[in-house]
Formats: sequence, structure tokens, C-alpha cells
Amino acid sequence: MKGIADLAVIPHKFARKERIVADVQISAGLMHSGYPVMIHTESANELVRPGDARTKGLWGETHELGHNQQRTCWEFPPHTTECTCNLWSVYVHEEVLGLNREKAHSSMTLTKRKRRVDEYVKGGKKLSDWTIWVALETYLQLQGKFGWDAFKKVFAAYHKITNYPSDNDGKMNLYAVTFSQAVGMNLTGFFKAWGWPIDRATEKKLSNLPPWNFTVLTHLNH
Repeated sequence: MKGIADLAVIPHKFARKERIVADVQISAGLMHSGYPVMIHTESANELVRPGDARTKGLWGETHELGHNQQRTCWEFPPHTTECTCNLWSVYVHEEVLGLNREKAHSSMTLTKRKRRVDEYVKGGKKLSDWTIWVALETYLQLQGKFGWDAFKKVFAAYHKITNYPSDNDGKMNLYAVTFSQAVGMNLTGFFKAWGWPIDRATEKKLSNLPPWNFTVLTHLNH
């Protein structure tokens, strides 16, 4: 939970404790977020075996706790609804549990990641295809280049933003500006390469920063 809080840049002591309740029948999926997080009874054993957590992981539980940290100002539904919550899964597994992302979830192997990016690029980089695991690659490439501290700076910056666009296009441009300013580099080319609707005003606003020279297909990291 301290790891969840650290990435979200919020106090370790929550206003109320996060609770995970196991039951024989829940309202959606294998698990779902909210207060409390709900899981099926067969998953309950995972939570009382800390040794297993460091070898097998707790992807589902950290995924749901990540959902509870998502914020409208930097979310672009439906593209990132099941995506950005996984930032917490990756962070907690690697930074807290000491478990490499490739071992934390079967979809995180380098082979599968490369295949997804390749298919997205070959498919024309359509924003309609930028969802879940494909969308996560965008964020993981940023993490690979700039580290987790960059995300912490971005999330901290958003805590102070009270006036933000209500549409995805506007919010994506705001994110490009916020992340670029956090790392001191112009990332408009990067986001455009991923199919984001970056407008000229954003490009002009960040034109004084040095650009990040990258190749979408070669910045996979593990």
C-alpha cells in the first residue's frame, strides 16, 4: 500500500483503509475495484501468502488498487480504462515485491510486447486500437526512458491542476504538455507517433524544449 501511495504521490495514511473482500459471487469480472475491492473466494489465499507474492505476484489485486488511483484529468476512456491502472501493478511488482514485469503477468513478456507494438504500427496506429496492453506500451516506453520519478512528478503536477478539458483530445494534449514539462523534453513527436491527436498549439507551447529522438519499435524495456 505504501507503494500504491508512492506512485500516486499521496500520503501513506489514506483517509480510509483500502479493503479487499472475497465472496462467492461478485458483480463483475474476476475482481473489481471500488470500495471495497471485490475478489472471488478462490483468490483470497493469494493475500495471505507473502512468499508467493514475491515469486508469483499479485497482479489482479494491484491492478484493482491501481483503478482506485485513476483520475479523470489524466484518463482517456475507453482507451486507458484498463491500462493506466497497470502502472501500479508494474511499479509494485518491481519496486516493492522485486518481481520483474515479465514474470508478473504472462502478457508482459518481451515477445508479446514487441508483437503488440508491431501490429499496432502495421495497423496504421489508429487511436481506436490504442487500448489496454497496447496503450500500456506508450507509458512503459516513457517509464523506460525517464523512470518512475517522471510519473511521480506528473501525478504531483496533476494534483494542482483544477481546470482541465473534458474531452479526450484536450486531456491528451494537456498530458503531453505536463509530461514534457516534467522531464524537460518535447515529447509531442513521441505522442504523435503513437497516434495521439497533438495539436499545433501544444507543439508551439513545447517548441522551446529539446525533442526526444526515439523509435517506437525499439524502446521496449524490461
